Amino acid sequence: MQIKTDDALESARVRSIWTMFGGNAMVSIAYIAGITVASLIARDLTGEDTFAGFPGSIGTLGAALGATVLTRLSKSRGRRMTFIGGYLVAAAGGVIAAFSIIIQSLVTLMAGFLLVGFGRSVSQLARFAAADMRSEERRGRAISTIVWAGTIGAVVGPRLISPAGEFAVSRGQEALLGPMVLMAAGLVLAALGFWIWLRPDPMSLAIDTSDQPVVEKTKLSLLLRHDTVWLGLTGLVVSQFVMVFIMTMTPIHLDGNGYDLNDVGWVMTAHTAGMFAFAPLTGWLVDRMGSRWVLAAGSLMLIGASFMAARALNAELPVLLPGLFLLGLGWNFGYVSSSTVLQSGLELQDRLGLQGLADSSTWISGGLGALLSGVIVHTTSFATLSLAGAALALIPLAALLMLIRRRERAAV
Repeated sequence: MQIKTDDALESARVRSIWTMFGGNAMVSIAYIAGITVASLIARDLTGEDTFAGFPGSIGTLGAALGATVLTRLSKSRGRRMTFIGGYLVAAAGGVIAAFSIIIQSLVTLMAGFLLVGFGRSVSQLARFAAADMRSEERRGRAISTIVWAGTIGAVVGPRLISPAGEFAVSRGQEALLGPMVLMAAGLVLAALGFWIWLRPDPMSLAIDTSDQPVVEKTKLSLLLRHDTVWLGLTGLVVSQFVMVFIMTMTPIHLDGNGYDLNDVGWVMTAHTAGMFAFAPLTGWLVDRMGSRWVLAAGSLMLIGASFMAARALNAELPVLLPGLFLLGLGWNFGYVSSSTVLQSGLELQDRLGLQGLADSSTWISGGLGALLSGVIVHTTSFATLSLAGAALALIPLAALLMLIRRRERAAV
């Protein structure tokens, strides 16, 4: 009888993880289609390129807020209804963003993407939900499975923009309205999929080795004293910052050196492939070799990618394309390994207390990276920006060395 119970639990956990994978894939498709044209909408509404990055920035702000709020709701209301609600909020934001085209309002577009970002934070929180359903030695693969879903969005999302625009035109609407409606529809479908298949609540399937019930408030000040918590937070924040820092200005660097949109597309496709396509390998390496070694490898990749980008003074594609691929892969190694080491040795209630903080910090770091990158390139150069990224990528390595030395001294 116990074997049947264990089999049923395992089956439910596998189903939940793959349901979240499917939801993340759908949201990734929808969001990439929407955010790609959002910059064009912002430019058309204002007549200035300065505002093109506003939807992405306000969406990042919404995601940082959503990570905190939805984590707290998950502890009190459960993950299933919280995740469904988050995606529905994002879908409402998509409708509002689409409506901004009709009424020609930048403020409405910003309000819509604030809600889109808020709800899209579910896609990142889902990796922690998957990890909580696995024992510590299998969490890397659980996290990487959810991250891997981004590959589908990266491949499919951009290719739906043109058909969606043509459909809108055929209905007498502006072409840019099509991808925005597609984004809202995709978010609704993701919420519907969770409503149908995300049963039982993933929180009820979480593995907790402690005898204490899940508490609603965790003392973060105590958790932050853990060396592994600091290492995980450092890896997440730095990996996100460096990746966004260099990636954001790469299309501008290419355009300024005479390359066309096709060349930009190839470079960014290589970058996205590095970010998502190898996630299953990263998860396997984390579980097999340990998250700290994978984090170190990811930091070294970010450093190497930064130097390659700095060498592409005239945006030479044979240098920049593999450099951006390596930048994405380094981010992947850092993101998956840091998400794993962050929760190493902690009980469920403590992991829950950290997850919102970790994602909020990660979103904010990415937003800061995007904002600062333009300032640095404007005042110095793309090469200087890239070298600064290499310097910052040293921080997780320094934190890892400090952790190793501290434990060596404690063992003496």
